[in-house]
Amino acid sequence: MQVRSLLGIVVGVFMFLLFGSLEKVAAQGTSTVLTGVVSSEAEGKMEGVLVTVRRDGANHTVTVVSDKQGRYSFPSTHVSAGAHSVSIRAIGYDLVDPGPATVTDGQSTTLDLTLQETQDLASQLTSLEWVRSMPGSTDMKDKLVYQAKSCNYCHNYERIMRSKHTGSQFVRVIRRMNAYYPDGTAVSNDNRGWGQRLLDYGDSFGKMTPDGPMEGRGDRWGGWDMKELGDFLETVNLSNGRSTWSYDLKASLPRPTGKGTRVIITQWDQPRKDTVSHDMDVDSKGNVWYGDESHQFVGVLNPNTHTFTDYPLPPVPSGHLPGTRDVQVDNDDNVWFPMRVAGGASRLTKFEPATQKVTIVPDTTGQFIALGPNNKMWMGGAGNEFTRVDIPTAKVEANFPGRGYQVVVNSEGNPYIGGGPGIVGFDVSANEEKAWKLPNQPECGPQSFSYECRRFARRGKMDKQDRFWFAEYYGDKIGMFNTKTEEIQEWSLRKYSTPYSASAPDQEGHVWANSNMSDRLFRLNPETGELVEYLMPTEIDTKEMVADPSTDRVVMLMTNMRNARVVRVEVLD
Repeated sequence: MQVRSLLGIVVGVFMFLLFGSLEKVAAQGTSTVLTGVVSSEAEGKMEGVLVTVRRDGANHTVTVVSDKQGRYSFPSTHVSAGAHSVSIRAIGYDLVDPGPATVTDGQSTTLDLTLQETQDLASQLTSLEWVRSMPGSTDMKDKLVYQAKSCNYCHNYERIMRSKHTGSQFVRVIRRMNAYYPDGTAVSNDNRGWGQRLLDYGDSFGKMTPDGPMEGRGDRWGGWDMKELGDFLETVNLSNGRSTWSYDLKASLPRPTGKGTRVIITQWDQPRKDTVSHDMDVDSKGNVWYGDESHQFVGVLNPNTHTFTDYPLPPVPSGHLPGTRDVQVDNDDNVWFPMRVAGGASRLTKFEPATQKVTIVPDTTGQFIALGPNNKMWMGGAGNEFTRVDIPTAKVEANFPGRGYQVVVNSEGNPYIGGGPGIVGFDVSANEEKAWKLPNQPECGPQSFSYECRRFARRGKMDKQDRFWFAEYYGDKIGMFNTKTEEIQEWSLRKYSTPYSASAPDQEGHVWANSNMSDRLFRLNPETGELVEYLMPTEIDTKEMVADPSTDRVVMLMTNMRNARVVRVEVLD
């Protein structure tokens, strides 16, 4: 009996170690409906391969990642019966077509996947890997990454590197692309880069033509000479009759390993292919609310039913730029956002889902908003002030000085912003503005355009401990400003990650940041410094990540502007 008991313990421990990574899923009474092993002749069984399935006729895909033994598994909670197409993402490899995967209720289907080395690595590289592959000085690459970030909003660097433009032709391209409204791109799989042109909206946005720059901008691109950048791009693309690149392409970023493989990713196709959802938020039921920078509506996804609903908003007059920006859900599940009105201004707007009532708050302007304590909504990010609005009455209470790229508010009702070489806050009770520089920030004059001088706190969130978590866009770091101690901490990412935003800590105290340059999300444990990377199944351009408040598990939600999708990331470990 003792031997049997000991054997039972040993077997139990082994089974726990073998299947413990699926514990959270199994605890929900789920089972595996589709599984298999991913392998290649070059590597054998392969860890870190993203396997994606889409059921015929469905509006979403589900992705899992192969483990150290090359095994992938789809739980019954995420994959329903029917025929499913199968695809993979493993840079450097293509899938040998296995045919459709047929899933049957109550049964587990096994489908092993074979990969072969790709003949078209260029089509698979992330933008960061393109930068790593190309020749050139660090200074030149710094300038390129700083400027071509705007290109990366719509497509990755592959399009630039496949071009055949000479340096002078690139100058014309840069001028033309500058004539599109930032983030106003009509997103589709087959025609990216055709957004709203500023010249279509008259004097409110200045005059611009494909052959000449906007008034006041000159022949410079973000502070750097267009010709210098154009000449450099000529050396790394396919101009001058080159049929291939003069340098080796390198799949230099590692595939996911360990905890990075313990994730389930769902992507829903938004109803409009040209939707440009810069920001989003999640209500108490787990519904995802989003706006559109190109159209007058607010939309919502119910992830449980896979259904979308769009609500039209008051239109802007013809010839005026439409759209909405930041999204915040208040404590009563009402949805707030800046909405454009005539003349290009954005007014704080409240949408009540229960009645579909739309309330526009006059005398407000800005791009970003934040929910504060005591039923207050704050607006900022344009002009030189914050605006505080009373939520029940939807009326402006006060204005405070401050200019930046966003606004967050602590438990004392004090607003803070990033967007510059540090953090700026306003003590409401003391009527005092304060500023704190980022650590080791160089002294930069108004004409300093080095990569380091462009480092700033971009976007982030305030947590319940009054800590402001933010992304350092060109600092390639995650930062945290403690509003109580006035101390700043930083955690480094790889160079050219260019994280756009950081989240508040999730249910396990970890902070998330994104890298659209590398199609990855980062999950930081601030206590240990552990950084887990999650590769996304497709190219991404995501701006904001929010934890689902309706579940105790770590479930992050976001939009993907690159391909008009809503994304859910469920952590298993």
